[in-house]
Amino acid sequence: MTIISVFNSYEVIDSLDFLWLRVPILALPLAILNIRGIEQKDITNIARGYLAFSLLATTITLFYAVKIYFEYGLLLDPDLTSEYITPIQHPYYGIFTLIAIVTLYTFDRAIKQQKIRVFLMIFFSVGVILSTSRMAVLLLFLFWIYVIISRFKNKKGYRFLVIGGLGVVMLFSILNTVLKTKITNTLTYWDSPRAWLWNNSYKILKYSNHKVIGTGIGDFYRVKRSPKKFVHSQRGIYGYNPHNQYLEFLITNGVFGLLYLFAMLFLLYLCYKAKLLYSFIIIFIIALFSFTECIFNRQFGIQLYAFFLPISIVLATRKQSNI
Repeated sequence: MTIISVFNSYEVIDSLDFLWLRVPILALPLAILNIRGIEQKDITNIARGYLAFSLLATTITLFYAVKIYFEYGLLLDPDLTSEYITPIQHPYYGIFTLIAIVTLYTFDRAIKQQKIRVFLMIFFSVGVILSTSRMAVLLLFLFWIYVIISRFKNKKGYRFLVIGGLGVVMLFSILNTVLKTKITNTLTYWDSPRAWLWNNSYKILKYSNHKVIGTGIGDFYRVKRSPKKFVHSQRGIYGYNPHNQYLEFLITNGVFGLLYLFAMLFLLYLCYKAKLLYSFIIIFIIALFSFTECIFNRQFGIQLYAFFLPISIVLATRKQSNI
């Protein structure tokens, strides 16, 4: 869809930057899906390597969070988090760390000691909260609810322990004034930058003369503007990152942009039907995250999509073929 949108642009030269940025979406999945002879131990080693990097990133995040707290007396401040705490952009750090939790929960072979596995899941959960990403925290909460229901439904003691722990975390989040303000702003139009951006995207779609084939990506982003300098326009303003991958594809590819949404829903259906837990959760995370970020406009988002989706497909293929 990016290639089509590039050649659909009047400003083709400007659109080439997006094409180079998104090349891994074509190259990496083809390489992963055509790997032959990969064994279970190789997948386990990949999982261990990913967990090791996640552990390093979360340790760095925790260190800087403590440092910022003693220097400024602030904890879970979104502005400080995005600039000083997380090793990469904080929403992507939160999602990558959440995937590490899912990997720990799903792949017992990666770390066989149950106590270590549980400790790391809790440690990574703290990292997700420190990211102050609302979507990551929401998905974390939904994941732990799933764990409670599926694993502890017959063990009341453990269930109350986990529910109590989650309650403490949620209470802390609510009592934290800065984080509470960020969450409540989500529900208030005038204080929610994404709501403004999505409204602007609606205007562009409503008044566009290219509803069917879409506005070329080079034309849509010909002038880049910051959401913090948002300007209202009767016919919408080009140049904003709509922070919604589905909206971006709809704007730049027209009705064909809906193919991305249908593809994600179809993959979710296939994984659910085949009872592929890991693949279903990963695709579910990426699909929901795409509602709040244009993941194809960041290298970390491209890596998230281009690596984890084909890996999920490989695992699904291996399970179905009983390898």
